[in-house]
Amino acid sequence: MRAAVPRRHPLHHTSVFQFRQPAFWLYAAIVLLTGWSTLEQQGVFRQISPEGWALSWGLMVLYAAPVVAIVLILDLYEREPTSLLIAAVLWGGVAATTLAGVANGGWGLVVADLGGPAFAAKWTAALTAPFVEESLKGLGVVLIYLIARSEIDDMMDGFVYGALVGLGFAVVEDVFYFMAGFFLRVLASGLYSHVLYTGLVGMGIGYVVSRRDDTPLARRLWVAGGLTAAAMFGHFLWNSPFLDLFPAYPWTGADFLVIPLATAVKGLPLLAFVTIAVTLARRRERRWLREALSAEVGSAGVSWRELEDLEDPRRRRRARAQMKARAGERAAALLRRLQREQVNLAMVRAKVARDDDPALAEQREICRSLRDALMAMPGAAPADPAPLERTPVPVDRAPPSEPDAG
Repeated sequence: MRAAVPRRHPLHHTSVFQFRQPAFWLYAAIVLLTGWSTLEQQGVFRQISPEGWALSWGLMVLYAAPVVAIVLILDLYEREPTSLLIAAVLWGGVAATTLAGVANGGWGLVVADLGGPAFAAKWTAALTAPFVEESLKGLGVVLIYLIARSEIDDMMDGFVYGALVGLGFAVVEDVFYFMAGFFLRVLASGLYSHVLYTGLVGMGIGYVVSRRDDTPLARRLWVAGGLTAAAMFGHFLWNSPFLDLFPAYPWTGADFLVIPLATAVKGLPLLAFVTIAVTLARRRERRWLREALSAEVGSAGVSWRELEDLEDPRRRRRARAQMKARAGERAAALLRRLQREQVNLAMVRAKVARDDDPALAEQREICRSLRDALMAMPGAAPADPAPLERTPVPVDRAPPSEPDAG
């Protein structure tokens, strides 16, 4: 008789539709009001060139899809709720772009009044957009946190939501510039865009809200301010005349080889900084997982071999591939679910104070039931099954949150 598979457990997942949260209604009101302006603008583009408008959206979707996949893969253990991810993209593509258009225009007039037309032509984009746009995009991450506080519990969560806000902004903005600048803005510089800027801002917000138990407020604000300043500086450098190696327009022949080099000079330093920050955050996530689950090794929740597989994304994928080869697609899917619930076990373990907490016992039982159901499938059991006895697991002691970016 096949073991029963437990029902899906709704642990730690919150929808964006939190009707009792004032932040939800503020978010909804701003997106609805700015959405009307966005639809009118897209309607104008469509009237000007229906074929160009459709092509631009098609190409932007092809650009956005792998970016979304990469951003989600970078978050090692926790899957974010789909509705919140969509809310992040909508804020960037609808609310932030519309409000930034108004604010940039107003501050552009100030720059022109103070510096004159020639100065404004060179410097308006650098002196207005970084501060206006990163503030408005960061506001979207703050609202998502206020709507669903439990979902941003480390720096990588902040990076995911910030990057998707930035992606929404970049897609809508690049549709606007499509006819004159698709090669420059997407093909040559797609790696150095709003995804990085707002990803850094989101990491700062994630640091502030997730390190309350072990880090003083002043230090958290300094770290968040530093990450936001780095994002704004990268945006400023991109928009400024500094390090401007771009060939004069119109471009011909070898110019199209020079442009990627010119974008790299402006964008690679920030890309390197973000890469280091994300790498440190991912290492901290791994240390957190080992610390949280080391005490669970030997219980019904996780074995030492399962913990070693969980820590390394490549080992997790290899374990599922081996399961698929031994027992088929359904067994591999069930193993994926077991791994997900074991990560949830780590989250519960990190939040409760007692080994006999009912929530912890319930999560252990979910893991045990999934393992029993998996092992009941023909061919699923490995030739040398790992026992559940306690095995010493070295723990790199570190608080269950993110790297110190300061």
